[in-house]
Amino acid sequence: MKILTPERMAKYDRYAIETWGIPSAVLMENAGRNTYRLIKERYLSEKKRIAIICGRGNNGGDGFVVGRYALRDGYRTKVFLLCKKSDLRGDAALNMKLYESLNGEIVEFDNEFNTFKFGIKHADIIVDAIFGTGLSKAVEGKERAVIEQINQSGKPVMAIDIPSGIDGKTGLEMGIAVMATHTFTYAYPKLGHILCPGGYHAGKVTVIDISIPTFIEDTLGIDAQLIDGEMLRCFIKERPPWTHKGTYGHAVVIAGSPGKTGAAYMTSLAALKIGAGLVTLVIPSSLNSIMEAKLTEVMTYPVEDDGTGFFTMSCYEQVKEFVEDKDIIIMGPGLSQQPETTEFVRQIYMNVAKPFVIDADGINAFKENVDIFGRLERDTVLTPHPGEFGRLVNLSPKQINKDRITSGRKFVEDNHVNLVLKGARSIFFGSDGNVYINPTGNPSLAKGGSGDVLTGFIGGLASQGYSLTESSLLGMYLHGYLADDWLETNTDMDLLAGDLIVGTGRAIKVLKDGKERVYIEKSL
Repeated sequence: MKILTPERMAKYDRYAIETWGIPSAVLMENAGRNTYRLIKERYLSEKKRIAIICGRGNNGGDGFVVGRYALRDGYRTKVFLLCKKSDLRGDAALNMKLYESLNGEIVEFDNEFNTFKFGIKHADIIVDAIFGTGLSKAVEGKERAVIEQINQSGKPVMAIDIPSGIDGKTGLEMGIAVMATHTFTYAYPKLGHILCPGGYHAGKVTVIDISIPTFIEDTLGIDAQLIDGEMLRCFIKERPPWTHKGTYGHAVVIAGSPGKTGAAYMTSLAALKIGAGLVTLVIPSSLNSIMEAKLTEVMTYPVEDDGTGFFTMSCYEQVKEFVEDKDIIIMGPGLSQQPETTEFVRQIYMNVAKPFVIDADGINAFKENVDIFGRLERDTVLTPHPGEFGRLVNLSPKQINKDRITSGRKFVEDNHVNLVLKGARSIFFGSDGNVYINPTGNPSLAKGGSGDVLTGFIGGLASQGYSLTESSLLGMYLHGYLADDWLETNTDMDLLAGDLIVGTGRAIKVLKDGKERVYIEKSL
């Protein structure tokens, strides 16, 4: 599913109006009519009372269309207008008049807002039509007070286009934002519907067709794509009966140090569980006995460590020779930031022409040598969380999270690698310029070892011949899906990384059978 910024959506609207000849009033009518239809089907019974909160812009105009259809069908409907009637212009003013022609009640907001508080107290459904996706400044004044009352009401809230107060480009709150039960947006989902906290505020999201022709995509472009089952099934490989372990590749995991053998364990086992034919864990010899006891299906390759338990330059030639005939190198989990270890990581990367999946301390090893990526242009995917990514680009996690799309895009453009920027709604930035957002996952993944499993998933898929883009998209989606599946019978507190590995097969089967959850709904 294609995703747009509000700015690009505005271009689509103008193109449809000016080039395709669709009147703007028709687009508003389609939006409001279909929004009402879905609200009626899912939330309205015979005697429901509807409070519609309208702002002065086109979002308010959509609200008036909803109100008109609700009146037509006999629902007790009241519009609370957060401006004067005379402030409305264009299509919004037109639809206000059409609403009034059916004797629709409009209450102009008063600063005491007692009438408003009474109105929403006695409403059964609240429709948020205050701001659309074009909001550009923090919400304050009467609008802030109104949103506070909406959020305190305890009533089902239907958001038109986007929950008012959410930045449609970044998903951030603009001071305060409506907590919606269901958001109805138009033509395409926007970044703010998916990126957090916008995705949390939006509740269930339904994309409604308003007659904008899809061929416009080829002319005006898109901003990102949503990872979904339909996309992933297109490249999942079948396994013919005559294949063998060699068919599915040999993944090498370079991981582990004293106190962090668990990271090496999780990554190696996840790579094997996701389908790699062979997995070998390269491990400092002092730790090998531990790993041989923990891993029975994964092979180990102990290397010289000078008795330290850390990777040192003394094993560099040994490791370099070992990986030469392998299919993918997974490097980083639990390695430590010992000076010799970081030098070892950089030397392996610079001198081994293989695909790489690099995570954790493998990423930290390049924090002052980021230029290496752009210089070598290896087939590489980095999988940092915002802290690790921030160290690469000299920004704080808070700065990264203000606009993850822009930060990730710039890094990939400058360094010619693939990037999985982990977090609430992990994002894949392809070295080809494409951006994909993962809708799966929940706070149960906020647990040590979870990222190691994802790294193993991506590397294990890549060993089987999937491209790093395919491996990353499939790995990200399954990783989050397993966490969502966990919540069906458990809580978001008790998931362990090992539980993700155990459930892998079931998640893959659900995906292959086309029975996965729908995260963003499309409706006519």
